Amino acid sequence: MARKESKTIHEAFSRFFESPTRESFRSLLKEHVGELRNCDFKEDWPEMGALAKHVLGIGNAGGGCLILGVKENADKTTSPQGLQQIKDKADISNGLKAYLPEPLLAAVETADFKYEASEYAALVGKLFQVIFVHARPESLPFVAQRGTTGLRAGAIYVRREGQTEEASYEEVQNLIRQKLAAAPQTEEARGIKEHLEELKVLYAEIPRNLNAPGSLFEPLFSKTALQFASMFVGESKSNPNYPSEDYQAFVRRILDAKKSLIEAALGLGK
Repeated sequence: MARKESKTIHEAFSRFFESPTRESFRSLLKEHVGELRNCDFKEDWPEMGALAKHVLGIGNAGGGCLILGVKENADKTTSPQGLQQIKDKADISNGLKAYLPEPLLAAVETADFKYEASEYAALVGKLFQVIFVHARPESLPFVAQRGTTGLRAGAIYVRREGQTEEASYEEVQNLIRQKLAAAPQTEEARGIKEHLEELKVLYAEIPRNLNAPGSLFEPLFSKTALQFASMFVGESKSNPNYPSEDYQAFVRRILDAKKSLIEAALGLGK
């Protein structure tokens, strides 16, 4: 039974996060969702430093939301109390700006919810605000830019059992692994084609063979004539400075490696 309830709770949160409408928000609260790793509830607006701490934790948890105007009870159920007033979105952004790194601040979005009528009577006449923190795995880990009461400058915060706390060594390492997994495999500023074109130019600067008349005269002269010509121009021999792996072999090797990487990422091991 507990497993089914947990699944229902997470489904309600997922529906709301993917489509934050008044209806999905109402459904989320009716499910009596307690605090989750990606979802936190506050009865009223916390101080800006405390708010930044929760946003940092949710950002490092892969995104989620902070719901304002909802009280979490001792038995982990929730009570929609409502806010006294809606806070201006510009004030929220400006208040967080001092504490959050720019990529995380750009991932924060605030939505307002007001219920003048509702089939869920507990919401009628009440105001709520939700801070959404969208996932930015390529920018992990998010670090507090400034300290204040309850927030340590330079600290990395994570979510544990509905609480926001400083990350352990292993948790920081896991965030770094997530960042590496999300990072592009090539430089953004230069495409693969540009790199290969430059590589072609470099290969062209090094001749594969030295003193190789045979490649020019072979279609026109007999073997004896070519041997006679070699007395004057020298025999064909490989250039010792030419790369042991030629351009096409290099491209083929990289292509095969890329295919193996993609197969491994998709779980298509041979």
